[in-house]
Amino acid sequence: MKIAPASIGILTGPTATGKSSIALDWARKYQDIEIINADSLLVYRQFNIGTAKPTAEELQEVPHHLIDIRDPNQVFTAGEFVRAAEAAISGCLDRGKKPLIVGGTGFYLQALLFGIWDAPAADPETRRRLEGLDLPTLYAQLNEIDPISALRIGKSDQYRLIRALELIHLSGQTPTQLQSQTRKDPDPRFHLWILDREQGDLNQRIKKRTEIMLQSAWIEEVETLLSRFPECRPLQSVGYAQVVQYLKGVKPQGRKMREGIRGLQDEIELATRQLVKKQRTWFKNQSKKVSQSQWFQLEKDQDLLVETFRSKT
Repeated sequence: MKIAPASIGILTGPTATGKSSIALDWARKYQDIEIINADSLLVYRQFNIGTAKPTAEELQEVPHHLIDIRDPNQVFTAGEFVRAAEAAISGCLDRGKKPLIVGGTGFYLQALLFGIWDAPAADPETRRRLEGLDLPTLYAQLNEIDPISALRIGKSDQYRLIRALELIHLSGQTPTQLQSQTRKDPDPRFHLWILDREQGDLNQRIKKRTEIMLQSAWIEEVETLLSRFPECRPLQSVGYAQVVQYLKGVKPQGRKMREGIRGLQDEIELATRQLVKKQRTWFKNQSKKVSQSQWFQLEKDQDLLVETFRSKT
């Protein structure tokens, strides 16, 4: 008989805080943990170096779920994530293991905590028509129909603008209307544990991580991906987008860039720090909605984090 734990932990927080390494350490030490990925890039095959994906040895040593389950040109929606995560959680419990969700992709966690509407599948004909429109037109169309969603998505996220307009066409409802159908209160099974670090410490970790990635054939990885999947959405993500621009000789507008790899590293570090700022804002907003949420400042709160994990799951 399956027995649910007192809670299911979600180990999350801004990029480069050390979520994955902590999860791996716990799994090695306690031998009762299986890790469920909640990072939108780790689901894609061949996106390895720039995602800090666990190594083949680590994946063999510790059970992981929802890693390398899609090709780069395939779509993996928040609804698909929820269904896959729930199946993985159920499997862990059947085996007498503790599921630990690890990752910081906001729309995945939002869907898991508050549920998601029954969104219609993508329609190829509608999508082709929308893909023929430029970004300003897409944004203007959505802003006219659903300004709340337009503000939330922004003017530069082509994929999400297209998906929002596609949903309106297929369902007859706006994304804001559909979102209102989700739960008002978070799923009580989940505890949200948000990891963070002092800004100076995190900046150093971002710098070191970027150096290691660039020394580990990240540029070559992106060259291969560009040759095989030139239009895939994951190449627009932070880090990968900067490497793509570097390979294409595209310079940033409005500021000078150092030449060569040093300049590329500067751009990746800057984009990552900007991402961290957005992530912190999102987590602060979520922590107000999720009563079972707690912040941990590393390394200061390391012992408290372990104690919380062992007592709550």
